[in-house]
Amino acid sequence: MIENVRQLFKMVVDKVGDSSRVRILKGSSNSGSYPSLPGLLEAQNEEYLSLRTASADLKGIFTGMGFLLGGYGFCLFALIFLSSDVSSIDWWLLFYSILAIVLPLVWETSRPPSLPIIFNRRTQEIYYDRKGQLYHAIWEGIEAAAYEYNMVNQNTGSMPHGSLEIILQKFGEPDERIVLSLSGGAAGRRLATLISMWEYVRRYMTIGPWFDEAGRKTDQINPFIEKTLKEGRMSFLDYERSNREYLAQERREGNGISGTAVFLWVGSYLFFPMAYGMEVVQRSDRKKTMRQWPEVVRVRLHPNGPKTRLIDIEESYLVQREKEEQQKQKELEELHERMRRTLPR
Repeated sequence: MIENVRQLFKMVVDKVGDSSRVRILKGSSNSGSYPSLPGLLEAQNEEYLSLRTASADLKGIFTGMGFLLGGYGFCLFALIFLSSDVSSIDWWLLFYSILAIVLPLVWETSRPPSLPIIFNRRTQEIYYDRKGQLYHAIWEGIEAAAYEYNMVNQNTGSMPHGSLEIILQKFGEPDERIVLSLSGGAAGRRLATLISMWEYVRRYMTIGPWFDEAGRKTDQINPFIEKTLKEGRMSFLDYERSNREYLAQERREGNGISGTAVFLWVGSYLFFPMAYGMEVVQRSDRKKTMRQWPEVVRVRLHPNGPKTRLIDIEESYLVQREKEEQQKQKELEELHERMRRTLPR
């Protein structure tokens, strides 16, 4: 088990084979880079900052496929209905198209949401939920490992990959630890980009909540933060809508229309049902996010919540939870005893 970032650093160096492509970053020290957090920032306010995980970006993919297939099936049925007599096979087409939309939508919206990584500025700690298990770390003395490596593929050639990772411990079981990536998907991540990501989080936790593109503290939210938030909240649906602007922009420039602009414009309509289906699920997830966190986390994200850290209450929390479980077990045994006496032999 990896207990600290130093061990992680050694393991990564052995894997990458080049220590110059691996760097240890500290929460207390300036990394020397400007802050930047492209496409990951979900929320930022005076209490906390949250980062979207890679799994959150894929949430709704099955519903999106269902909307794509079901939407085209429904359109085909509408064309048949308007142009000729409808046969029993056509009604089955409509039935399966509706099922393709409804079934994955109900299944994915009923599942627990993908919770973000949270940096609590008030209590100076980090929270992460892994399959219903709470993991945390205090900011004081925090270290991260940033590293870059190349993946070679016969079709795409050599492509840079990278990751920015920290160590978290399980709440209630401090000896159990995990390595958590803060940088989302690894593809295309450069070491310089990862260091800038860390610097953004570090500035928030140390001088935040607001700062400019040079890392200087500001009194209120500014265009740099607003732009970062907008990029982080951009969904697949927003991306498809923005693709339609390329064609309009090239028409305004008057230099002709490229094949890329036409391809993006056509694709924005072809994949619109899929993007819309994913958006429905992800919006549902965002509404449920805060309710899914344990109470010990929710109260600490409130502006007037306690400032004690999870590590400060961990022992007393476990003792209290054990007493509650013992009380429940005692009540259950008493119920069984009453039922045994009441029921005839």
